[in-house]
Parts: sequence; C-alpha cells; structure tokens
Amino acid sequence: MTIETWLAFAATAVALLLVPHPVASLTAAFSSSWGRTSALVTVPAFVLAFVAGGILVTAGVFLVGFYWPAAIGALSWVGLSYLMLHVLYAYQDPQLRYGPADNDNLPETRPLRIFGYFILKTFKSARYFAMTAAVAVQFFDPAVAPQEQYLNLIVGLAVAAALAALAYAALPARLARKRRRPAARSKAPYRPGTRFIARRAVTAGYRRIAA
Repeated sequence: MTIETWLAFAATAVALLLVPHPVASLTAAFSSSWGRTSALVTVPAFVLAFVAGGILVTAGVFLVGFYWPAAIGALSWVGLSYLMLHVLYAYQDPQLRYGPADNDNLPETRPLRIFGYFILKTFKSARYFAMTAAVAVQFFDPAVAPQEQYLNLIVGLAVAAALAALAYAALPARLARKRRRPAARSKAPYRPGTRFIARRAVTAGYRRIAA
C-alpha cells in the first residue's frame, strides 16, 4: 500500500467518524461534564473499541477478497451506497440531533468501566461494523501483500479514531451542537373569559364548577 493510498484511507475514516454518531456524542458529553482532560480516558477507550471491531471486520473483508475476489467490485459499490446512507441517517437521527438532556448523568465514572462501556456501546451498534467494512472494501487491493495491507488498514483505523475522538473531546460544543426542540404551542382557542393556569386554558365556567 502506497503512502498516498494510506493517507486517503485514513482521511476517509476520519471524515466518517467526524459525522455525528453515538460514541462521538458520548465523548463530547464526557468532555462537557469533566472538561477536556476527560480525553485521557475517552480517546483511548474509543480507539480500543473501534480498532477491536475493525480487526474483526477487516479480516472478514480480506477473507472475502481472498476466496471470492470477483465479489469485491460489487461489494465496493454496495459499500459506497451504504456510506452515503450512513451520513444522511447520522444527520437525521433525533437522538444525535438534539443530544442528551441537560440533566442526564454520565453512564460511568470509573476509568475501567468507561473503557468497558465504550466497547459495549461500539459493539452493540452494527453501524460501526458496516461502516468499517464499507471503507475497507474501497481500498482493498488484491495485488498488494495481504499481511502488509491488513496492518496498514488497522493502523489507519486507529489513527482516524484517535483524531476524531480528540476533535470531539476538544470541541464538544461545536461538533456535538444540540438543536433546540420546537416549543409546543397551546392549541386551546381563545374565548372570552378564558384564563391560563400552568399554561392550560381554563374557562371561567369551569373555574366556578371546580370551586
């Protein structure tokens, strides 16, 4: 694998990991609560979780490329289509668009448990496995030695995960910006004698009966 191909692979992985996703939002939540020093825990946790999944997925891509090389071309187009849908879905996911509630507590507070929670969060979401496979199949080259190529791809995934996690830890407010939920408007029509108690419309007649 040439240095140009490796840089293109790493840049693609970084761009995809900068798109909003659950573990990135979690990294930003820790940074907002504990400060940027939380990156000492959250960044290694995310890199370990993402690379552990990437090792398995990339190995599967290489096995397909070795035993069924004719399928790589079709899988490349399928992977490219998935990546476009992945980006579109990421910006439409309500949970990621609005973020966690301001009063939500962090899921874990101890470093070792944070590592475990990040790994569990990553492995429970099929989107990370699918995204890694879709990117790996784009850069798989059957003409290159598989051992060297495999190692280069794993290193590229680790570098991309570290850069993306650092970005979310350093700029949580900018990258994980929460949108305001639209305020619910009262649908009660205005009528003479209407009073509002706790934002609820109450007519004068109802108030007399309640009294």
